[in-house]
Amino acid sequence: MQKSEPLARFFIDPLAALQKTGPPPLTQLTGERTMARLSLSLLLLTLLASGASQASEVTPPAPLDYWQNSDWQGLPDSTQIDKQTVLFAKHDSDSYVGLAILLPDWQRSGQLWQLTRALGRLGFDTLLLLPSPQQAELDPAAEKKQQAIDDFRKQFAARIIKLGDAKLQEGGFKLILAQGTSAAWATNLIASEQVPAPDALVLLDGFFPNVQSNQTLAKQVAQATIPTLDLYQEEGGRWPLLAAEARRSESRRSHKLNYRPYALMELDETPTRIQGWLTHLGWL
Repeated sequence: MQKSEPLARFFIDPLAALQKTGPPPLTQLTGERTMARLSLSLLLLTLLASGASQASEVTPPAPLDYWQNSDWQGLPDSTQIDKQTVLFAKHDSDSYVGLAILLPDWQRSGQLWQLTRALGRLGFDTLLLLPSPQQAELDPAAEKKQQAIDDFRKQFAARIIKLGDAKLQEGGFKLILAQGTSAAWATNLIASEQVPAPDALVLLDGFFPNVQSNQTLAKQVAQATIPTLDLYQEEGGRWPLLAAEARRSESRRSHKLNYRPYALMELDETPTRIQGWLTHLGWL
């Protein structure tokens, strides 16, 4: 019987192997490191190129008012005036009274558009200017955003003026009916003479989301010479009610004679109140 060989024979001692063979040549190590670095660099370049390609293919987000404009463009009442989408309704009475420019609050266009039928029966052509999301976000008292505020005021004024200059029909009165923050901004622009004063102004729940700005708005309404109907809902929000109270107080203090505030029990009262007021002015 043969003796079994020692188990150690079947295992290689790494240290002994290294001592016999010696370390790899320095040139071999340098070459391997260089190849590894080149491979890593190529991988990083590939990843960066792929990321840049994907970034260039990403579609930029649509403007906040994109879907609003898209929704209204498909309606029979929509039209283009100087490249801006507006809603137009022609009067359906025997006599033409004038042009009513409607300035709804952000996301309230449908609410104000419902008044066009009643205004049409009174003899008004109506143009509704689609609102901008900026009007609800910006506040005149925000000192850190003055550049954005000035840019918005210029843009909003230009849009209103273009509607007022639209020669839909000669003659008649010009009425501005503005809601929410649109009412506040429109009054601000009229007071600063950036927008020509209409023959009459109707405010519906007009407000700024700031006490100081609402006090300034109240003084602008009180000092204006144009007849003003100030409508506000009794169940309206905090800011519209506070702003309406400030305007009432300031107009009483200034003895403004052509100012009429009225609290609405519900929004459906609006056409009746406008008709009564315009009759008082002698328009109807």
